[in-house]
Amino acid sequence: MKKILFIIYLSFCFISAYGQSTEVGINLNSGLFSFVGESATSSSWINFNTQEEDGYTNTPYGSRGGLSYGISANVTQVYQSNFIIGADLGYEMLRSKVKITRVSANTGGNSPIAADGRTYLNNSFINLFPKIGYRLTLANMAIDFSAGMDVAYCLSSRERGSAEAGTREYNTKRDRKTINTDIRPRVQVNISQDKYGGYIGYTRGIRNYKSGFDGGINEAYSRFIRFGLTYQVN
Repeated sequence: MKKILFIIYLSFCFISAYGQSTEVGINLNSGLFSFVGESATSSSWINFNTQEEDGYTNTPYGSRGGLSYGISANVTQVYQSNFIIGADLGYEMLRSKVKITRVSANTGGNSPIAADGRTYLNNSFINLFPKIGYRLTLANMAIDFSAGMDVAYCLSSRERGSAEAGTREYNTKRDRKTINTDIRPRVQVNISQDKYGGYIGYTRGIRNYKSGFDGGINEAYSRFIRFGLTYQVN
């Protein structure tokens, strides 16, 4: 991982030396984060120990998109040929969602109880997005088509679940961190006018969040449909 970051840094510095102009901006980021793969699911259930008042979601890797948020700063070099190169660095909270349909509590025969609720898997990242692309200028608008790769360092991953079943509510809180770094190829389109703009993009991770699990099918990869607002500082 250190070698990858070092190569990205050297490449950016080398090309930047020949840049025509430099743009610096900030982004307010959002989007819908979810998981794909054999272990991803749209619905699951909560296993709950009523004596210890502790539980967990059987499969927290939701294929339903959870609303996410973040903030970042970016630097972009623009060339006479409209070729662009840049990098974006910031913080993101990426949240997947799974619907809870029942609770399996250790009361009596451990019979499942019909439930209604949801579990979020809250993943906190420091994210670096080096990118290359092309700028298309129409009237007074700039349209940037870019591609690159997210290199995301995972600070934490926490399950937060809540479901109503029978006469009570069941809540879960559990550490779910399984990876240190997520690598996500990314494509993006930015549209800006003067200093303001917006973007939409798509990322698909290549790191398996369940690679260390034993038994059964263990595949869960990140997916993020991005959108946000941009402001150019200079």
